[in-house]
Amino acid sequence: MFNGLINTGMLSRGALQLAPIFVAGLLTGNPIWFRVEIVTISAFIAAERSRLAPLGVLLHALVVALGYLAITASMETPGVFIIGSVVLAVACIGITAAGTEMRWTGTFTFIPVLYLACATANNANGRALPQAGVETLPYLLCSALPVALVSIVSYRSSEKNLNGRKWFVVRQVIEAPGRGYFEGMIAAALSVGMAASLIVWHRIHYPEWLIWSAASVVTGDVSTAIAKWKDRMVGAIVGVTTGMVVGMFMPHAPLLFDVLTAAIALTLVAFNR
Repeated sequence: MFNGLINTGMLSRGALQLAPIFVAGLLTGNPIWFRVEIVTISAFIAAERSRLAPLGVLLHALVVALGYLAITASMETPGVFIIGSVVLAVACIGITAAGTEMRWTGTFTFIPVLYLACATANNANGRALPQAGVETLPYLLCSALPVALVSIVSYRSSEKNLNGRKWFVVRQVIEAPGRGYFEGMIAAALSVGMAASLIVWHRIHYPEWLIWSAASVVTGDVSTAIAKWKDRMVGAIVGVTTGMVVGMFMPHAPLLFDVLTAAIALTLVAFNR
């Protein structure tokens, strides 16, 4: 059952590209470095799975940065936050019009934007959210640099890409548009809109997880949606319970938390399914 479960290639490459950000956090003691690790891993997954060229990697980082600033600022006004979340979800689904595998780029734009915006709001400590977002922005951009540099080196070493014009392409492949992306955009708009409204109404903590679950479950066909619901149920019942029990008995050492933060980020690339 567990044969081929771990993707050692993706895991090792992801760990190497995450290492500079993790070390920066350890050396400086600045917790923001550990928060932006999600951006490094997201950029890595988008580059690998969607076959992004270096220009695509840079554009992805820029879109994540702009989306992060917009969602962070929107959290000061509940209505604007709901609209912003819907627009973000629709855009991240709509990107599959450029090809089926671009769903990875859409997914790993949505996740870091939402996660970082909510983390910034939780740690604003009385500061205006737009100001807190701008202060985090340099760390966010730096966190994408390892992926961008590896992408450039890898791209340059490929003989077929020696033509200078190749540096102005976003992807290394050309795909037909994904099927059903328009219906996915509508479904995502409705589900994320309802989830964000529920969050604002009941002031639910850690809203990123509810919004992401709402967006991810409704995309795809009926069979994949059912499978996702089953996975969410197992995660909620088994995963959350196990995590709480482990957390109760785990030593509360700062270094251990830092290591776990990096390890959790790496779980996004560790498994084949």
